Amino acid sequence: MRYARLLHDYHWMKYKSRTATPGWAGLISTPETVPLFLSAGANSNKDDLKLGIYWTSYLRGLNSPGAFKFIMNPPAGWFNKNKLADTLSFGGNIVRVKGIVKGSAKVDTFELDSNPPDPARFNFESRPDLVHKFTVVTRQGNIINPANGMDVYTFVIGRKPMYIPLKRLEFFPRLPAEITIKATTVPWLLVKDAPGSVGKAIGRALPLQKMTVDEYAPRGTYVWGRTDKGWIALCWYPKVGTLRYFTSWQMKTIPPVPPKTVS
Repeated sequence: MRYARLLHDYHWMKYKSRTATPGWAGLISTPETVPLFLSAGANSNKDDLKLGIYWTSYLRGLNSPGAFKFIMNPPAGWFNKNKLADTLSFGGNIVRVKGIVKGSAKVDTFELDSNPPDPARFNFESRPDLVHKFTVVTRQGNIINPANGMDVYTFVIGRKPMYIPLKRLEFFPRLPAEITIKATTVPWLLVKDAPGSVGKAIGRALPLQKMTVDEYAPRGTYVWGRTDKGWIALCWYPKVGTLRYFTSWQMKTIPPVPPKTVS
């Protein structure tokens, strides 16, 4: 499987955002939705899902009370007026691609008929490839949170395999990936024994040092890479305006807005 990020509007459209499209009659800022389709290729449709009490409880566990109330309201953009959830995600989030079929990516999702995991262990920080963050795009192409800056989470789920057109994706660089620590990364880049905040420092990578990344570990708005020395931060994004790539590894698609409470 390969990781990919869902492109923002300004990467795949001719305009800065869908709201800048001539004739747009909707809101100036709108959910940056990316549909997941029931089949590959053209002429497919999204699915509508009844989450049931267990998946709804999981959704509640992922969100604050205010965020849960927001996402359950049909005008938010995930649930329809019939109280069924659309199979969709939002720009900037990560998916795991299981295969390519007719110009579409078959993506990994939760299965509707399965039991939900524990939200305390299975969330945006630990599994951002399945738990996604709600993003909104402005007419100028800026990526913001919904609901006056609230952190809101959804998840990708289907009753059968789901597909996303390749034109909506940016794949992570293929592994193994040869990288170089940037000269501007001074005085060093920490090397950890595990990805994310749980990792402990076990060494340092110096400017212009060359390394090989053999595995990726997305964690929230961060991306970590495993080298023969340990884990290093490839994409570092703790808060708005601080996105950093410490090595030659880089992607054009920025992650969603970083959560306010996760470092």
